[in-house]
Amino acid sequence: MGRKYMRRINELLRRKITLLLLEESKDPRLNDVSITGVNVNRDTSRAEVYYSILPPMVAGDATLSDLGTGGGIEEQKQRREDIQETLDGAVGWLRGKLAPTLHLRHIPKLTFIYDPSLAEGAHIESLLKQLQTEEARQ
Repeated sequence: MGRKYMRRINELLRRKITLLLLEESKDPRLNDVSITGVNVNRDTSRAEVYYSILPPMVAGDATLSDLGTGGGIEEQKQRREDIQETLDGAVGWLRGKLAPTLHLRHIPKLTFIYDPSLAEGAHIESLLKQLQTEEARQ
């Protein structure tokens, strides 16, 4: 299969999974999940679904830089493990919802993989802001 076809399948799966998690999932833990990418193998039998976890919104004023400060390290690790377990448990439900809407011979087996890039970017942003405030004081 061509690269263009694979890119279209990856993007289609990313959009469909995102919509299902946001609009049809009844589990509130999945509202904080952002699907950052999908990588389907050549025969479309397996798909790696990369996700990041958004910070919990506190009074609607959480920002991207709050990603790295959403509680202690153990608390963040526990939250990530909880969401990973929830996503792994939702694989069958997701595949069942994807089957009627995708026109593929095989609905890929979904494997969820945590993508730390959003949290790392937020951490770098907070370090840069901290550096700016220190320079402003001098």
